[in-house]
Amino acid sequence: MPGFLMKKLKTQHSRFKIKYRKWSLVLMLTSVCFLWSSSQSVSQLIKAADKKAVEGDYYAASLYYKDALKKDEESIELNFKYAESCRMFNDLEGANTGYRSVIKLDKQNQFPLAYFWLGENLRSTCECNCEEAQKQFHRFQTKYRTKDYYYAKAQQEIEACAWVRDNTKRVDSITIEHLGKEVNTPQSEFNAIHVFPDKIQFSSLRNVSSDKKNPKYLSRIYNQPPNPEAIYNPNGTNQELNIGNGAYSPDSRKFFFTQCEQKDKSTTRCDIYVTKYDNYKWTSAEKLNECVNDAKATNTQPSVGYNLSGSEILFFSSDREGGQGMMDIWVSKLNADGSYSQAFNAGDKINSQGNEVTPFYDINNRKLFFSSDWYYGFGGYDIFETKGESTNWSSPKNLLQPINTPQNDLYYTKAIDNSKAFITSNRKGSYFIEAETCCNDIYAYNTGKKMEHKIDTLIVANLDTLVVKLDTAVATIPDTAPVVQIPTSAEPRIFVDDKLKRVKQLLPVQLYFHNDEPDAKTLSDTTSLDYRKTYEAYSALRFEYQREYPKRLKKEEKQTAQREIENLFEEKVDKGYYDLVAFTSQLLQLLKGGNRLDITIKGYCSPLNFNEYNIKLGYRRVASLRNYFFHYREGILLPFISSGSLILKTESLGEEKAAKNISDNREDKPNSVYNPAAAVERRVEIISVELK
Repeated sequence: MPGFLMKKLKTQHSRFKIKYRKWSLVLMLTSVCFLWSSSQSVSQLIKAADKKAVEGDYYAASLYYKDALKKDEESIELNFKYAESCRMFNDLEGANTGYRSVIKLDKQNQFPLAYFWLGENLRSTCECNCEEAQKQFHRFQTKYRTKDYYYAKAQQEIEACAWVRDNTKRVDSITIEHLGKEVNTPQSEFNAIHVFPDKIQFSSLRNVSSDKKNPKYLSRIYNQPPNPEAIYNPNGTNQELNIGNGAYSPDSRKFFFTQCEQKDKSTTRCDIYVTKYDNYKWTSAEKLNECVNDAKATNTQPSVGYNLSGSEILFFSSDREGGQGMMDIWVSKLNADGSYSQAFNAGDKINSQGNEVTPFYDINNRKLFFSSDWYYGFGGYDIFETKGESTNWSSPKNLLQPINTPQNDLYYTKAIDNSKAFITSNRKGSYFIEAETCCNDIYAYNTGKKMEHKIDTLIVANLDTLVVKLDTAVATIPDTAPVVQIPTSAEPRIFVDDKLKRVKQLLPVQLYFHNDEPDAKTLSDTTSLDYRKTYEAYSALRFEYQREYPKRLKKEEKQTAQREIENLFEEKVDKGYYDLVAFTSQLLQLLKGGNRLDITIKGYCSPLNFNEYNIKLGYRRVASLRNYFFHYREGILLPFISSGSLILKTESLGEEKAAKNISDNREDKPNSVYNPAAAVERRVEIISVELK
């Protein structure tokens, strides 16, 4: 198993210590000719099997051990070795057969871990036999007195089985789709990356040798057909290493991936690299600095997002010192000089005694997805989501069935437009060579929440300084703005009416702001920020709102208040932004059809300041929305604005339309700032769109 997926597990049979719990994302096969003649002795077969196990070829080892068992089926140690080799390449049925034989034969309690691993495997079989698994974990605890990781994990699994009984209901609206032979093979595929328009890149372990007699299995990044280039090799990669785990930055101008060196025959160590899109080509890959790549650890599975201040943040998995358990999720910030800051652990709200891996930051919804083998789940690795940043995260939430299964479910990613989610799993239905749960395939499902992809709304660096002047009807087009041919002939009226109807169905588009934002404590009537940034900063304050709003409420009212805040952000703040993205996309289609449009925008405030201040604040909020339109898709709307095809009419109503029962007491922040009734007054509305 290549280490860019996870550091190789080493089984020390004599001491029953396994450094990491095995998650076999890849079945690494070698071409071995087995001489299973009756002339081979048990000792010869065991010697050959042990050699293959040391080399990391657990499939080959299991076949040798199995053949040896035909000659010596009463050997406890041989049965344990057979079970371990099967487990290491996810042949759960073969492993269970071996562990049951060990339990039956082991009268001296030499191999107590057989109970533990049998329980783990029963949790991970397709049927998830939780009741029997609980019994095995209980038996393990009675025979294994050391209060270490295994004892704690057994207790966690006992409790998880109880959790499963209460969470077996499937989400019927989700249908998991196996991506088929266009992507998946009997080897292992993992880490789907959505690329425009509707294809994916993914990693896979395959034979890269043209010499049929001497196959060479290495991981590479592949393009989904019909892309003419089957393999994507970033510039400057070492073709002797495993290459995989790709991730694009949100603006698609950086591509991160891992390269893994072979430390010994069964262990690899990985580092994270980046290549940048510059001057219409990708630069040679560079290894990230030692703040990210710890030379004594494996560093893998990169994912990129932004923090509240707009700085680029790199998430990745590592087993370096200073973590909470085994593999943990770590975070590093991009510095102004292009280097990365010293990575820090994401904290114990996410990381556990077990393994937390394959982070994915959903920039559209500001959520971090990851997989864990510790938190309550259905077996193996489950996928979880959390909200927050830095070390301040909400409690991980299991995505439930059918996204998660009793098998390993990892590498959660989303399509650019949010319409699909991709997962990697060795669940029933995956292609396999020998054992049904041996190998991973890529699956997908429709989210039902399609939106304009996030890259459309990113600010390009040389547009950042564009400031909206409210008395200027036509914006100045930067030299870098895209050249758009303004249509001169209108499309048929029937099509226009249909498009206009879809746009108007979204009205009013209501966009919300934190108190006194953007650009607090100023009398300016404009801002350089665009609404995307103000939304992301506001959205990240939901935990603060849940903490502050209920402060002065009675105990029995606090839970209701927290639900009110959750509804405020989900049904108002988040929904408003998603409506804006959909509105702008449909608006562009109307403009491309040769139509001329007027949009009316109004800004509102809560009554927390004097009215003259609030009127200017309302204009700043309107200006942030105008900036959003200016920055949309690297300025694609600017030519329409310049030509007069798109007119943005603006007005600030200050606090005059605010509800009269809203608190304007600055000392009473729970009600004047954090109360949902006050929050909904701080908004901008797109109230109309009309053909000219």
